[in-house]
This record gives sequence, structure tokens and C-alpha cells, in this order.
Amino acid sequence: MRTRSLVSAAVSAALGAALLAAPTLAYAADNGTLGQDPAATAATNPTADPTPAATPTSAPSDAPSDTPTPSDPPIGEPSDTPTPADPTPTDQPPGDPTPGPGSGAPADGTGVPVFGDVGSDPSDTGFLTVAVSSDSAVTEVSADLTELRGANPANVTVTGFTLVSGTAQDGVWRSPRMSRLPSYGSYDVTVSAQDSDGDVTSSPHATTVDVEPKSVFADRSISPAVLDVEHTHVTLSGRISLFDPITGETSPLAGKALNVVAENGFSAVTAADGSYAIDVAPKLNGDNATSVPVSLSFWIANPDGTSTYVPVDTKTLPVVISPSRIRLDHSSVQIKFGAKASSSGVVEYLYNGTWRPARGVAVDMGYYATATSGVGGRFTLTDPYIPYDDGTFTVETTRDSYLADPYLTASHAQFKVDVINKTNICFCSSWIDEYSDLHIQGSMSASNGKLPPNRKLYLQQSADGKTGWKSLGWFNTKADGTFNLDGYVAVPKGYWRLYSAGSSDYQAGYSNSVHFNRTATRITGFNAGPEPVRKGHTVTTTGTLQRLSGTKWAAFGKQRVYILFQAKGKKSWTGLGSVKADSHGHFTARFTAKQDGTWVAVYLASGSYVDAESYHDYVDVR
Repeated sequence: MRTRSLVSAAVSAALGAALLAAPTLAYAADNGTLGQDPAATAATNPTADPTPAATPTSAPSDAPSDTPTPSDPPIGEPSDTPTPADPTPTDQPPGDPTPGPGSGAPADGTGVPVFGDVGSDPSDTGFLTVAVSSDSAVTEVSADLTELRGANPANVTVTGFTLVSGTAQDGVWRSPRMSRLPSYGSYDVTVSAQDSDGDVTSSPHATTVDVEPKSVFADRSISPAVLDVEHTHVTLSGRISLFDPITGETSPLAGKALNVVAENGFSAVTAADGSYAIDVAPKLNGDNATSVPVSLSFWIANPDGTSTYVPVDTKTLPVVISPSRIRLDHSSVQIKFGAKASSSGVVEYLYNGTWRPARGVAVDMGYYATATSGVGGRFTLTDPYIPYDDGTFTVETTRDSYLADPYLTASHAQFKVDVINKTNICFCSSWIDEYSDLHIQGSMSASNGKLPPNRKLYLQQSADGKTGWKSLGWFNTKADGTFNLDGYVAVPKGYWRLYSAGSSDYQAGYSNSVHFNRTATRITGFNAGPEPVRKGHTVTTTGTLQRLSGTKWAAFGKQRVYILFQAKGKKSWTGLGSVKADSHGHFTARFTAKQDGTWVAVYLASGSYVDAESYHDYVDVR
């Protein structure tokens, strides 16, 4: 028996030396065949530079439907530092990377192997590591893995462990890749070991391991370093792969929905090679945002129907707010009443010590006048309402939180508006009587509700109401702006209006025009004679009655003319009689001379004509 143990120890030592020289041994599968360790080919897979995170993904399509999977195992912090998929003893740093089992076995050759730490390989969950020590060299280590979930949990025996650190008597053993596992999930592990003395021991339920795919990230980037008025978009880029610990292969995570959070939520999908390039414009929450946390993540579906959250990248971007200003083209404008107040200018922001034009900035002037700055930061604003008096207007960057630029401070500028008020003149009531007197009644005011200082109004006349307006005279309104007066007009036919001259604060004003169509008449060539005349003799009066036709005078025949006499020293007139003019407008009337006095012929108008009065002729009676 002792001789056989020494031979077994020698064989085990030789086998252990071979394993150290070639760590990618096969292991005995359930069917007793040997298969090549997939970890030996892992280096040929295009795994990315980061260390794969132990992140579960969906089970292969051929996995049993009742395959048990773990609840959500914790996901390690993503890393971009590459590590080998299947380290060999020569890759280990000095000293034991895994705590040894200790010296629990007796040294007299009667003790059984004692197990220390049992668990997944820290760098690859497709491998198991077992720390074991004994009083003689350990010759064989194996493990039984049983699914923790499922109606019919599978059981897989793993053999072919190799010594990766320490000695055969006290060292750490590593399994080949567990490529026969039916699916991802959690497994209960029972380990067994035998030493060169032939002593065998087992440790039921030594540990539980989670075998899940691990996310691998490469070329991750979140830029820019700072969000400001010239860098308002966040760009996220990189590449995501999944490392399969059962097969040892790494493949791109294609068509995976990614979630981006940068104040608001966004989404994207990875390309066929697992790469992503995402551009988002975060809407800053709050008026005084100082930073924006940016994160990228996705979810992996687990075989049991749950999902595992996988963080990809995260970064907090500082926010820099730049001062802004508004420069108006004019500090004051002058407009006539009825026009709208407008302003133009540029919006600028201070960046690296230089004022630069700000394009796309919302500005407003009151609630209803809004605009957005364009090329060169220029804008034009027009208030939709007509100002009634002088005032000051304010142009400012909008205070609407949905439109305001979050990377610029608020700013404003003011300009004055000088309104030249409109003069209002109402020709409210008017007429021309038979004496050719024009009656004028109305009022004067201004658009600002005040009476213009200049209350002088001119009466103007035009033949057609369009051209040729001529001023006939002027008058001043009363203190309250009203007027009511009469004035003789030589031509009672045409159009009349009132006019007020303008000033620096008031526009020239015109009233409505009125139209009258009375025809002027006249008596020409009137004479009473002879002179002197003897008392009791005959005084003969003659003359011609005419009417205005266009611009010329024409005979106004068949009309009655009255002869009036005013005795010397008297103020009243006495009608002596009348005479009818012939077709040429000529008339002759004879009277007896009684005393000295003045003679006159009068036409009393009818219809649309005006009265006519002749020249006054004095006759001396002796």
C-alpha cells in the first residue's frame, strides 16, 4: 500500500508538471470524452479592452424552458482595462492570488484533503477555482454543479482541474472552461479531491456560483468636457460586446436598445458591430443648473424572465452660463400715430473674453412681439398694437422657460418712442345759406386725448374735393377745442374742409370735406338816374342779373328783381317795387323822385341759388 501511494504521488507530480506547462487541458465531460478548453482560443476573439463585467444576458435559444436562473446578480463596475480570458500559472503575479486552504491536514499521512476557498475565477466565471491542501500531494480535483432553479435541474460534473498556484500539497486548482453547462444561471457546487495517499473527500454545497454573460466595453467616450453656449449637445460613443463564459467567445451586442439620461431621457440602438454614436441636447432643468449628470445603460433579459440593469458609461458635465447682451440699432424712434413701434438689433454673448453674435435666441418686446435672432444675432421686433402716446419699450431675452437659452444669462435693452400725435378735426355740422354764408360747427382734438397747443384752423375750398385746395381764411377754436361760426364765401359751390398745420408733436390735421352746390348770382351794371334829378321827375333803374356757370357768368333771365330805396339819413330800406328781367337778364324800372337817397337792386334766391345785391347808387333830388 505504501509503495502504491508513492507511485501514485510520482504520477500525480508528473501530471501536475505537465498541467503547469500546458494549462489548457481538456476535462472529462459527462460522456467520458475529452474536449479542448475553449479558453485556449479566447485570445483570438475580438474582445474589447475593458474587463468584462459579470452581467447576465438572455439564455441561448436551445436552453431548456425550465432552466433555473439567478435573481439579479450584482453587476460589477464597467472597466476598459483588458484582462486575459484564461490566465495560466505563468501569468500570475508573485504570491498566491487566491487565499490558500491553510494547513489543516495532518502531516503524518493519515489526513484527507481539506478545502479552502471555492468559487468562480475572478477573471472569468466560466472557470472554477478550488483551494485544497492535504498531507500528501493532491492528485485529482472535481466538482459537481447543480442548477438552483427549474423543475428538473441539470447536473454537470467537471473534472480536469489543474494546479495554477501553490504546490500540489497546498495550492489552488482551476477547472477547464465549463462548456457543458446547459444555460446561464446560478449553480450549487460540490467539490471533491483525492490525494496521493488515496484519501478522498468531498464538500457538499461548498459554494454557489453565478455563470452569466459579461458586458465588455471599448472606446467609451462622453463629450464635451463642459456644456456651454457653444457646446450644447452631448455625444456618447463606444462599442459593446458580450463575453460568454460558457463558450469563452465574445460577440458584438447588436441591435440593443440603449437608454441615455441627460436631464431628459433619450434612446438609441447599437449597430451590427455593437457600436453606438448618440447625440443628445439636454434641456437644462432649472434656471441655475451647474452640472448635468449623463448616463448610458441597458437591460439584459434573464432566463427566468427578469431583467438586469447594466450601466455602460456615466459622466457629470459642468455647465457654464455665458453673459449675454442686447444692442439696439436705435435708442429712440419717432413715429406718426397709427404706425407701430419697431426695434432691431443684435443679441451677443461673452465667450473667452470676446462678444460673439448669438443665433437662435428668443427675444420679445412685451407679450405679443416675439422673434428669434438669426444670422449675426440680428432680430427685428414689431409691437402689434399702436401706441397712443410717447413711451419706453423694453426688448429682452425671453423669460419663457421653454424658449429661453439655458446657457445665457437674461438681458434687456430699452428704447424710447416719440409718437407724433394725430390731429382730429370734426366738421360736424355745416351748410351754406342763400346769402352765401357758410356755417361751420365742430371740434378739434388729438390721438393722445389732449388738445393741440395750436388751435388755429384754416378753411379750405376745392372745386372737385381732390385737388386745388385753397385757404379762404382761418380762425381759432375755443379753449375746449370746439367752434361754431359763419363766414361768407364768394363761391358757394364746391368742397370745403378744415386744416391744422402740424408741429413737432402733432401731425397736420384735415377734417372731413363737405360739398355744397348753391349757384352764385350777381347784378351788374346797376344804375339809377339821371343825377341829379328834379323832384317829381322820373328815376330810371337799370341793370343785368347773371348767374355763375362753371367759371363764367351767364345771363339769368326771367327772374324777378326788387328795387329798394333808403332815404337820406335813414337806416331802413323801403321796397319800391319789382321788375322781371328779360331773357338776357336785363331789367328796367322807373320811379318818381321824391327825395335824396340810395337805390339798390336785389335778387332773392330760390332753389339752389344765392341772393344777389347790386351796387348801391346815390341819387340827388333837387
